[in-house]
Amino acid sequence: SSSSSSSSSSSPPKKAKVSRLAVVRLDGEELIPCRNDLGESPVYSQRENRLYWVDITGKKLWMWNLDQEPQTAAHISLPSMVGCVSLRENGKGLLLALQDGFHKLSPMTPNTAGSSEKIADWIELKYFDTRPNDGRVDRNGNLIVGSYNFQHRQDGEEIGGLYRLRPDGTLQMILDEKHRVSNCISFTPDGKKMFFADTPTRRIFQFDYDPNLNNPQPLSNKKLFYEIPSDMSGMPDGANTDSEGGLWVALTGGEKVIRLSPDGELSAVVSLPGANPTSVTIGGPRLDTLFITTRKGPDGGNMYTAILPPFLPRGLPEPEFKEEEPKRRTENALSDAGYKAPRKYGSTLEDRQVLESRGIDVDEIPRHNHESEFRKYK
Repeated sequence: SSSSSSSSSSSPPKKAKVSRLAVVRLDGEELIPCRNDLGESPVYSQRENRLYWVDITGKKLWMWNLDQEPQTAAHISLPSMVGCVSLRENGKGLLLALQDGFHKLSPMTPNTAGSSEKIADWIELKYFDTRPNDGRVDRNGNLIVGSYNFQHRQDGEEIGGLYRLRPDGTLQMILDEKHRVSNCISFTPDGKKMFFADTPTRRIFQFDYDPNLNNPQPLSNKKLFYEIPSDMSGMPDGANTDSEGGLWVALTGGEKVIRLSPDGELSAVVSLPGANPTSVTIGGPRLDTLFITTRKGPDGGNMYTAILPPFLPRGLPEPEFKEEEPKRRTENALSDAGYKAPRKYGSTLEDRQVLESRGIDVDEIPRHNHESEFRKYK
């Protein structure tokens, strides 16, 4: 990796907030030839000195012990697509967000899967063509996870929810707004602010975040943190914060990762020519190494890396999901979580109740977003 102090003499577009200091330039290098279809969700375990990540559409969980050669990275196959992976507290294994729900995975060795236990259903599964997508554990041990609308390129519909998975396995909807492709979920070092993006909008927002589980609306004071400027290619994908509260963001389609200062100013760029980055984390024994997942493309979906120069902030230890006995799941999980159907569709849940009162098996109806599909059956 290399850095240089360079600044442009021409003023940037108004939408691009550039740091008053020169933007640091780094070069990413290929690290692991994993050839992922859609690599995502890199997390580094200090306890194990191990890097984990997922291949969403390749249905794989990957791991690499950093005290071994990169070529020794190994994977296990999963039963479905997987949105994200998180660490569990006290080295008890991992938490996976699969298409059908959230599964605890016991500690594992390369090529050997641990035993799994499902602690919560993906509650949108019965109603919408979605899956879990981006997710990260907050500073208090809860998983915040968003949704991915499989049909978003066709219908452009914002139907996905943003949820907080508590350690007891219950889900709470934490944002009334719906989205197409959840990303950038990250927390400031004090855990009191959360970043979030609906990728196609090219905007990253910051919220005040309340870790109190009794607060039904833990997100407040939404503000625009950064909008990808018109002269910059790519859209915001996975992200993570550093020890100063800077946000490192993978720009899918942009061949780079950017760092935004706590004030939302561009302060560093990692170039990844030919690669399509999807997410980023900071790891390594000294928390000074960027690990960048990519998707299938000219680079074959490999893992990239860049060493942070001494004058840039280090990373933070990855938060771990707290351990509690899961509560019994109910049949009304979506409404229990506080999901409110997007207003323009009418209420899908009310439609379901009407149909069921007439003896119609709703699960036989094609899973679709629009109320019009239900009208055929009324």
